[in-house]
Amino acid sequence: MSSVIDAIEAKKRGGKLPDALIAAVVEGYTSGDVPDYQMAALLMAIRLVGLDYDETVALTRTMADSGPRYSFPDCVDKHSTGGVGDKVTLCALPVVAACGVPVAKLSGRGLGITGGTIDKLEAIPGFGVALTEAQFRRQVEEVGFALGEAGELAPADKAIYALRDTTGTVDSMPLIGSSIVSKKVATGAGHLIYDVKAGSGAFMQTLDDARELAQLLVKLSEALGINARAIITDMDTALGAAVGNALEVRESVAFLRGETVPGDLDEVCRDVAAELLELRGIDDPRARVDAAIADGSAYAKLEDVVRAQGGDVEALGDLPVAEVAAEVTAPRAGVVGALDALGIARASLALGAGRQKKGDALDFGAGVVQLVRPGDTVEAGQPVVRLHGSRGVAEAVGHAEGALTLTDEAVAPRPHVLERL
Repeated sequence: MSSVIDAIEAKKRGGKLPDALIAAVVEGYTSGDVPDYQMAALLMAIRLVGLDYDETVALTRTMADSGPRYSFPDCVDKHSTGGVGDKVTLCALPVVAACGVPVAKLSGRGLGITGGTIDKLEAIPGFGVALTEAQFRRQVEEVGFALGEAGELAPADKAIYALRDTTGTVDSMPLIGSSIVSKKVATGAGHLIYDVKAGSGAFMQTLDDARELAQLLVKLSEALGINARAIITDMDTALGAAVGNALEVRESVAFLRGETVPGDLDEVCRDVAAELLELRGIDDPRARVDAAIADGSAYAKLEDVVRAQGGDVEALGDLPVAEVAAEVTAPRAGVVGALDALGIARASLALGAGRQKKGDALDFGAGVVQLVRPGDTVEAGQPVVRLHGSRGVAEAVGHAEGALTLTDEAVAPRPHVLERL
C-alpha cells in the first residue's frame, strides 16, 4: 500500500500518523506523486477526526522544510490571521524597525474578504515585492526592514492550502495552525507576534475559537524554535476607517506621521509594536513606540523601505484613489450600534478592491471609508460610509447599508485588544 493510503486508513479509524508517514505523504504530494483525490481524502479525514499536537508539529515541520528556509534569528515578524482594513503590518513594523530592531517580513496577497499586505504595497507606484533571498537578506542588513512576497517558501503548504480551499477542509484547527506556522518557520525570524482576529470580519468569529487558535500558534512556534506571543483583537468592525489598498496605505502613512487616526487602529498598532520590542528585550517599549512616531523616524523608515524596493516615495502621501461613487447615509437619527465588518468587506470587494477568485484584477484605488464608528450619534441623512470605485456600485451600496445598525440606546465601547497570550 502507498503511504497516502496507509495514512487515510489510519486516520479514518482515529489512528495516529507517525512522523515518517506524514513526511512521506507531504513530500509525495508536493512532488506530484500523490494525486489530488487521495490527498483530498486524507484532508477530509483529518478535518473530521483531527490531528493531535504531536502530529500537528510533525506536519508543520515537514511543510516548513519542503522548500528553502531563511534564518533571521535576531529579527522580528508579525502575522495576522486576516481581517478587514487590517493595515497593522504597514503601521507597526516601521515603528519597530525605527527603534533599532530588524524586521524580516514575508506576506501574501488577499483573497475574498481579507486584504493582502502585498496588494497594499503594490498600490505604491514601482514598489517591488519579488525579492530574492540575497536581496531580502541584504535589505534587512542595510535598511533594517524588508517586506516581500512569500513566493518560494513552504511550497507544500501552498499546494495543500489550494486543495483545502476547494475541498471544504479549510476550517480544521490543526491544518490552519500548521499552515500559518510552517510559513513563519520557513521565513526564519526569531521573534514573532500573532495578531489573531475575532469577530464577524474574521475567520475566527468567536473569542473561544480565536483563543484556541492563538494558543496553538504560540505553542507550535515555540516547539519549532520561535519566541512567540499572541494578541486577540476585535474584528466585528473593520480596523480604522479605510478598507481598500491605496486608501489603507494612506491611512498607514497618517498613523506613522502622528496624525489623527481612528482609536482602534492607533491602539492595536502601538500595541503590536510594543509587544515586538518587548519580545526583543527592549526597555520601556511603549515609550519607544510613541517617540518613534512623534520624532518622525517611524515614517522615515517606511520611506527607506519604499525607496529600497523601487517605490515612489513622493507618491506615498497622496496615492490616487477612485472617485467617490456613492455615500450611504443614516436612514434615521440614532446611535450606531454596529458597522459590521463583513458587510463593509463585501462592499469593498464589490467595488474591485479585492479578489473573489485568484487572478482577478484589482482596482488599487477602490474601497470604502467608514465615516462613523459604533457608539457615534448620527442624524437622519448623515453620511456614514463613502464608496470609492466604478465597479459593482449598487451591490456595494446594498452591502454597506446592510452593515449599519442603528439603536436608540447608548453603546458601550468595545475593547480593541481582547486578550493577550
